[in-house]
Amino acid sequence: MLRFIYFCCLFALVACGDSKKDERVPPIIVITSPDNPPFEFKDTSKGGDKVIGFDIDVVHKLGEKLGRKIKIIEGEFSTIIPALQSGRADMAIAGLTGTDERRKTIDLSNPYYTDKIALLVSEESVIGSEKDLSGQKLGVQLGSTHEVMGKKWRSINENINLITLNKGGDLIQELKNGRIDAVLIGLSEAKKIAASTIGIKAVALEVQGESFVIAFPKGSPLVKPTNEALGTMIEDIQQYAQKWMNK
Repeated sequence: MLRFIYFCCLFALVACGDSKKDERVPPIIVITSPDNPPFEFKDTSKGGDKVIGFDIDVVHKLGEKLGRKIKIIEGEFSTIIPALQSGRADMAIAGLTGTDERRKTIDLSNPYYTDKIALLVSEESVIGSEKDLSGQKLGVQLGSTHEVMGKKWRSINENINLITLNKGGDLIQELKNGRIDAVLIGLSEAKKIAASTIGIKAVALEVQGESFVIAFPKGSPLVKPTNEALGTMIEDIQQYAQKWMNK
């Protein structure tokens, strides 16, 4: 009986020690910009303030694979890279695409999802492709690859009037109010917004799609284990895509 009590006490001490050890492991601080449905957004229609979406499911599953808790923090899209550079966040997931310019200042994971490109326009609009943007006001989000793409189009056609704003939601509001003619955006996001916004439609473009990556501060030790974990998450990511892209 005494031996049984001894082993019970020993087990309790070990379990307690493991618990304290787990508490000492800090969470991974992940920054996102929750204005990008279905990737990261808030379901305000139901009064929720929690950030949800495809990317959020991906990063929480990644945390499970890495054995770390995930803490989500929010920021405007244009502040994401500075947050990594300043050490305010350990990683970022926000529909980011891997570009050579970004690789100069931050580290990037392998791609985990590829999305097509689209325009959001009013239902009455005759804009059917990027070739129809001459003389039109095109909205893009500050700091995004859509801004880079818009500037490239404007360099070819100076009659495109490029409008750059901080928040995706502000771009949609400007489109609804008729102050811009189109918003350049990912196709999945465009479909999500068009389905829930009266008077707006999505126009898929025949241009190269975007591959999304996770971003880190330069030299982060999380890059290698993240890539290894992503390699084991293919089925999970497919399930998340079915869950969020088809809503």
